[in-house]
Amino acid sequence: MKKVLLVELSVFERMTPLASGYIQAYAMTDPLIRSEYRFERYTDVARASRTDVIRDLVGFAADVYAFSCYVWNMGLVRSVVDAIRQARPHAQIILGGPQVMSQAHRYLSRSDERTAICNGEGEITFSNYLLALTDSGSRLSDVNGLSFYRDGELVTTPKQPRNNNLDDLPSPYLTGIFDSGYSIAILETNRGCPYHCGFCFWGAATNDRVHRFDEQRVRDEIRWIAKSDILFLFIADANFGMLGRDVDIARHITDCANDHGAPNVVYFSAAKNKPHAVTKITTIFQEANLISSQPVSLQTLEPNSLNLISRSNIKLSAFAAIQEDLREKRISSYIELIWPLPGETLDSFRRGIGTLCDNEAQTVIAYPHLFLNNTPIFHNAESMGIKTRSAGGDAAEASVVVATREVTEDEFAEGMYFFYAFHALHNTRSLRTVSRYLVKQPGIQYQDIFAAFAQYLRRQREDDPILSYIERSISDADYYDVNNYGLFIHSVLHEYRELFVDHVRRFTQGQDWWDDGRVRALFEVDAVNRPYIYSNTPMDGHTEGFQALRFLGRGPRSYTVQVPEEYLQDVADAVQIQTMSADGTFTVEHKRMQYPFMPTQSRDHSGSYCHGMIEKVGNITPFWVSASPRR
Repeated sequence: MKKVLLVELSVFERMTPLASGYIQAYAMTDPLIRSEYRFERYTDVARASRTDVIRDLVGFAADVYAFSCYVWNMGLVRSVVDAIRQARPHAQIILGGPQVMSQAHRYLSRSDERTAICNGEGEITFSNYLLALTDSGSRLSDVNGLSFYRDGELVTTPKQPRNNNLDDLPSPYLTGIFDSGYSIAILETNRGCPYHCGFCFWGAATNDRVHRFDEQRVRDEIRWIAKSDILFLFIADANFGMLGRDVDIARHITDCANDHGAPNVVYFSAAKNKPHAVTKITTIFQEANLISSQPVSLQTLEPNSLNLISRSNIKLSAFAAIQEDLREKRISSYIELIWPLPGETLDSFRRGIGTLCDNEAQTVIAYPHLFLNNTPIFHNAESMGIKTRSAGGDAAEASVVVATREVTEDEFAEGMYFFYAFHALHNTRSLRTVSRYLVKQPGIQYQDIFAAFAQYLRRQREDDPILSYIERSISDADYYDVNNYGLFIHSVLHEYRELFVDHVRRFTQGQDWWDDGRVRALFEVDAVNRPYIYSNTPMDGHTEGFQALRFLGRGPRSYTVQVPEEYLQDVADAVQIQTMSADGTFTVEHKRMQYPFMPTQSRDHSGSYCHGMIEKVGNITPFWVSASPRR
């Protein structure tokens, strides 16, 4: 029998290789394939040693190698394919996935007629490809959905129609393809997306139609995942909550978690125009302790940009409704933006973040604009003035956008400085009470405060570790790394906390509004309210010098202060008060849901932890508990 090796090089360790699982499960429904081929799978992380991966894959001595290709692993895949081709010149290699489909001219060589690309969904095309490689099979030119070279000419066969009946694809969970040795499970309940967002390949690839897997099959897969003690569940639907059955599926997930103790955490991409269904699902997960923060994917608030990226049919009012519902139910949420998108300007980006702050956004994350193959923006890059730079190191083949028709490269960098300043001040609650007071005064907006802090940081000494981190992140495109923003939080709230606290103090004292006595008093509130990202970070020692607040003492992870009556309403509006005090005396309890910092853990671990905690900042923001409860 011939050996087929299915290769997935992912971002996370011990994650179910769902694409490979589907491909194998469907191929094995054909009796000829079952008799001619045996399947093995190879999974590792994209950051694994290139030498080790090449050694392992060449050592498998497979007859057919099948690679799942994504932006985060394509650099590694290219190197591995070259090494396999040299070591095993007669092996067949097929590449599939969003990075390579419809890009044969970039990834195939005229001199190599044994490597092909799958253009579209892989299950049917891959099975027909294997049949074509058998002695009794047809030629590759008869297989829909392929690109390959023959006699020096590039051949691309007609597209393979999408599979409209997803239940033709056997479940790798329910057919014995997967064992139980995973920590993260990927689950599809449907395929497709009705939107055509310019930065995303999802809708463009599926032509609007959303096809469903049978609900009982989905329920059985969830039960298998729970019984297999897989702790993290990622629902890979583009818009979970869009279908009426999704609320019932969410309840089934919580029932399985209660019955079997897993999963412990659920991630999903929320439906764009179904705010009440999304809130209902989030509430179900929250009550079962499976989710503690809900992402709200706005991407931009600029109307011109929304039109250019074909996202204007997603109602901003729906996002606002989600945010309001979550806030009323006391469920943490965070806003996701993309910088820079076509149509966005530096001013509109700053203004959008200010608007989000006006509307009580808890955490806002501005992710880089990843320039993806085959997206509408990819096809219109020249007219949109898109300029990119590489990111992600040798393993990836990532490009991030650094300029558009509306944003120069210098303006892009300025926007990144602005975001890091915002990330430090707003997302950590480091100047929350002061800022809320200031924006009620004439002529001051949130974005003005963050822009001024960005300029302050840029004036620091070159060897300042906080400034250096920001500059290095921007110059080297380190912000592409999923852990970069988390490591920045690690820096300002832990590693260089004392320096950061001093920066905030000197910045605030250098502003014209420092002359306002109320600002000085509320600054002291922010000083004791600034959260700790770890449970063992040393407590700040500056509180004894307060002028407005009366400092009464310090516990192991708390402060006790008395707030003058004239500032009580400002405090009540800005912090998490558990019980109001009759005389303004509070214990500010910082022992919340933090974990201790462990020096033995990797920086990636610290970055991932800190990013996750700041997304649900309400879980680390201190509780203010009255020392004299009001009767």
